[in-house]
Amino acid sequence: MGLFTFGASNTAVGVDIGTSAVKIVQLKKTPSGPELINYGMMPLPPDAMAEGSVSDAQSVSAVIKEILKTKKIKPERSFASISGQNVIMRFTKLPIMSPEELEQTVRIEAEQYVPYAIDEVSITHAVLSTVEEDDGGGKYSILLVVAQKELVNSYTDVIKSAGFSPEMVDVDTIAAINALENSFMQSASTQEGGEVVAIIDAGARTTNISVLKAGVLMFTRNIPIAGNNITEMIRDVMKQEFDQAETIKIEEAEVNIGDAGGNEISEVVKTTVEELASEIRRSFDYFKAQSREPLIHRIILSGGSSNLKSFNTFLSNELGVDVYMGNPLEGIAAVTAPDPDELYNNLQQFTVAIGLALRGVVED
Repeated sequence: MGLFTFGASNTAVGVDIGTSAVKIVQLKKTPSGPELINYGMMPLPPDAMAEGSVSDAQSVSAVIKEILKTKKIKPERSFASISGQNVIMRFTKLPIMSPEELEQTVRIEAEQYVPYAIDEVSITHAVLSTVEEDDGGGKYSILLVVAQKELVNSYTDVIKSAGFSPEMVDVDTIAAINALENSFMQSASTQEGGEVVAIIDAGARTTNISVLKAGVLMFTRNIPIAGNNITEMIRDVMKQEFDQAETIKIEEAEVNIGDAGGNEISEVVKTTVEELASEIRRSFDYFKAQSREPLIHRIILSGGSSNLKSFNTFLSNELGVDVYMGNPLEGIAAVTAPDPDELYNNLQQFTVAIGLALRGVVED
């Protein structure tokens, strides 16, 4: 599902500019499948990104350059992403038509969702599937994606100032799904009519929910509750600086299960996670009502904040759905990167970067 494209190597680099860090992954195309040959991650200065947008281009560019230099990564082909929180994504159905007609029709269809001047946005689409209508005819199920050109350009400009140009700008939501395809497609057909799987990508600033049936995306939503909310609560209660509170969250925080007793940190964490679980439940209820699907069969967790201790068990108990940790390496034939320990220890944080790099080494 390629999105905002701008531009023949057997390697590809995925650049994920997140809220708190830049993650870069380099994959190589081999006869046995994609091989992960290099990676790197470095934190960003506190105010380098704001609300999913680049606010300090010089700092972000410097971090990208430092990763490339330190890890000796040469990005011959590169793929980047923008934050889903700043992108309009809508599902619609359109009659089957030629690609040229579809391009024009999509643009007209998208205009009703765009709160900006139409010449200020980039509009693209993906054909998700062909569906049969009650009258016996067929229609395309379409995902419309709209982003302000200024936003897209801010990401591409930062990467260009680091010395290379991205071939495509994707949406982090779609990139994560791309990385986890092997995790949810293995059993996509095990349920009658196709298994319904929810991917919950919990980052630093937002949590994205994507619901797929038989591997086809049907619903997506961004929730502004994520890891930083927990860190801020710990900071306020414990009277610590943000960085110290983040360390406490990673090393000590745990979500209490049921009526199990816990310390002050556990109570702070549970308050925020309960709020997040409520929003996820509302999203699932809306999806079920709109799609007439009675069940979510599985949840796959992704993103750095999904590593919070007992988070998966808590969500499973609250939502009544089996929860599994996503594995973005499931479709990777081999990991030959030097010093892979940091990759394995922070695997969920590299999901988007892996999904981006796969664009350049896997045939559509």
